[in-house]
Amino acid sequence: MSLDVVKEQIYRFLDSDIPEVMAIKGSWGVGKTYTWNKLLQDAKNKNKIKFERYSYVSLFGVNSFEALKYTVFEQTINIKLIGKSPGLDTFKTNADNLLASLGKKSFQYFQGAPLVKNFAPAIQSASFLSVNRTIICIDDFERKSKHVSLREVLGLVLLLKEQRNCKIVLIFNDEKMGEENSDEYKRFREKVIDFEIEFKPTPRECTEIALPSQNHLMQEVGGLVERLGINNIRIIKKIERVANIISPILEQYEKEVLSQSLHTLCLYSLCFYSSDKSIPDYEYVKNIGYGIFGLDNKNEQSDEEKEWNAFLREYGYQHADELDLRIAEAVEKGYAREESFRIEAKKLNDQLIASKSEDSFTKSWGLYHDSFSDNKSELIEGLHKSFKENAKHISRVNLNGTVRLFRELDENALADDIIEIYVDAHKDNIAIFNLDDYSFSGDITDSAIRNRFSLLTDENKEKRSVRDVLSKIAGKDGWSDEDEKILANASSDDFYKVFKSEIGDHLSRYVDACLQFGRFTNASDQQKKIALNATDALKRIAKESPLNELRVKKFGVQLAAEDKSA
Repeated sequence: MSLDVVKEQIYRFLDSDIPEVMAIKGSWGVGKTYTWNKLLQDAKNKNKIKFERYSYVSLFGVNSFEALKYTVFEQTINIKLIGKSPGLDTFKTNADNLLASLGKKSFQYFQGAPLVKNFAPAIQSASFLSVNRTIICIDDFERKSKHVSLREVLGLVLLLKEQRNCKIVLIFNDEKMGEENSDEYKRFREKVIDFEIEFKPTPRECTEIALPSQNHLMQEVGGLVERLGINNIRIIKKIERVANIISPILEQYEKEVLSQSLHTLCLYSLCFYSSDKSIPDYEYVKNIGYGIFGLDNKNEQSDEEKEWNAFLREYGYQHADELDLRIAEAVEKGYAREESFRIEAKKLNDQLIASKSEDSFTKSWGLYHDSFSDNKSELIEGLHKSFKENAKHISRVNLNGTVRLFRELDENALADDIIEIYVDAHKDNIAIFNLDDYSFSGDITDSAIRNRFSLLTDENKEKRSVRDVLSKIAGKDGWSDEDEKILANASSDDFYKVFKSEIGDHLSRYVDACLQFGRFTNASDQQKKIALNATDALKRIAKESPLNELRVKKFGVQLAAEDKSA
């Protein structure tokens, strides 16, 4: 049923004073309850609701039939309060209405009853008597307790309609009701239900529901959601939330950085949250590398992988880069670590700036992807030329992919040449050759690359100082074994020289990076040595002046009495 028809039927239902029962059924997450609440609010704003009272009840967590009846009473509010949760004032109003409906004699009984011991239970047992001419929404049929039978619920619905002149809307996922409840529903549907709405919005209709904002960001998100065929409101709202988090972080960069991030965000969100087997597996998508190009080491793809790869190619996804991993983290955790996000965004930004030339590296790969022509010479020449021009901005994964392609085409000399071009372009950033610190180390499959990088890393190990290591690991979540060895081999004098020579807000991060090794529950002897030598250096600094003693104290390092007198 189209969204326009759904709206028409719900508006008609609300604007009529005829007691009736409407059922809204559809899959989880498609926005049944969301749409009902939105249209209910719209109708209230337009004064298009005939009844004066409304009650919303979720069957999830209601553990008895009596509790269900009381919940209908307790959740009742005036139509003017739609959009607000029931509270003490609404309960008092409901109780007053109940007492009025029970008459003077009952009022005298309640008035004389002890408040805590008698009043509340009495109200609960009699509460349902005051429910009449109310719009009642009963949600989550498929999640009801086993202690409440569907027959009881439907019997209550029929009573509310025929004896209390109420209008009732039932919202549920008919695919998840279970065989017994489905049979029960079918048995009583004709007697209880006046009309059914099958809520199955298209991806475009879902974006209209979930993303009412027409700003540029949500327009771009909406287009990607439609392209992926996402018709789950919950997933779309999660995408919206993360998009609003990362957009301000990325606004200073080229617009393509945000576009790629949104492109990845929508895909990862779908794969992470969807249970549809036709949707690519989340971990598969993150780790596919160059397999989608046929340049991995696998000889055979399963039928499932072939289907997933076709899906990804259709969407325009190739492989994850390090910024994509920051997107993945935001999808999984619901927030973004801004500092690491900016670092990876800047890398991509630099690549984008370089790739905007006519002979960009990205365009050169088009000769591989976009044709079955016999254009090997043109492809090799274009990629080699473009690589030389853009090597400074090419990722290690893209280096590996290019080398793999050259080797597959028996161009081993050129493959080795571009490795050296890459090394020369990054000679001022030796850390890039350390694959132990690279998230996609497993995707670097060419042995020549790994051997060349390993040699450069080994040569550089002797040159790295304590300051170099602290600059790398300060404020970060991890470090390599080599980082730890360099710090463990440093003396307290080495730490003293670093701490005394550094000026700036990074100094505290350097100190904390050293002391953290002593706080680990199962700290190794090597880690304890780092913390001990750093602590000795700080105590030495603290002895130099009362001011430095205060400065050191903030790190939890204090001088003993004998140290102060020494």
